[in-house]
Amino acid sequence: MNKASESKLKEAIMGFVSEYGMLGLMTALPTTPDFITYEAVYLPKNHFIKEENISTERYLSCFFPFDKIDFRKKCSESSWSTDSPEMMALIMTMKNKPQAVMMSFQREYAESYDWLIEVFRDWAFTFFSSFLYYQDYDKLDENERSLYRQGMAAFGGVAPTYHIELRERPTLVWDFNSLLLCIQMMFSFMLTDDDSSLKVCKHCGKAFAATRSNMEFCSPQCKNQYNVYKSRAKKNNTPAQDD
Repeated sequence: MNKASESKLKEAIMGFVSEYGMLGLMTALPTTPDFITYEAVYLPKNHFIKEENISTERYLSCFFPFDKIDFRKKCSESSWSTDSPEMMALIMTMKNKPQAVMMSFQREYAESYDWLIEVFRDWAFTFFSSFLYYQDYDKLDENERSLYRQGMAAFGGVAPTYHIELRERPTLVWDFNSLLLCIQMMFSFMLTDDDSSLKVCKHCGKAFAATRSNMEFCSPQCKNQYNVYKSRAKKNNTPAQDD
């Protein structure tokens, strides 16, 4: 939200990537994770690539900017090879996944740092828009409410696919072909859940995970400071008494 310093922002982004991996933007952005089977990649509106479609080779170059992979494409047929034992084991494990998903686990795969920042800022904007819309609803005029609704309507992307498996009973199984889509769907469920544990501190304005549904502050310190400031404000607004 443009509040953190560049060093703190970089520390947070790199910490996330080290812990969980990259977001898998290569398979999350197109209309289908099987884009490699097509001559061109078709893209819904996004912040990163403005064209509606680009060639598959050009699209891949966005995610393999340093070391090129051994990729060959002819019409709908394509192939890529690796001599890494780890990658061969991964290919065997993920053989039912789209080819691009497996390619995104290669060492050569990369994602633009600026793109990662944009994704996290989008999530932050969406969360705070939802929070502030309901917190300040009575203070907003209809134009301001409309702007909030338009901002929220812009949030979204390519939905994950699903299939049905016959387990103890027919079971719906979501096919998340990127970490981004997985997080985005869980984030959407959280935003629409009345019992969500993610709150915004009433004093400092930071997001925090609440351990109780009625928590309003991220720490006892924030709660105490809020009450002190509230008490002082009340005293300052008290009319003077006549002797």
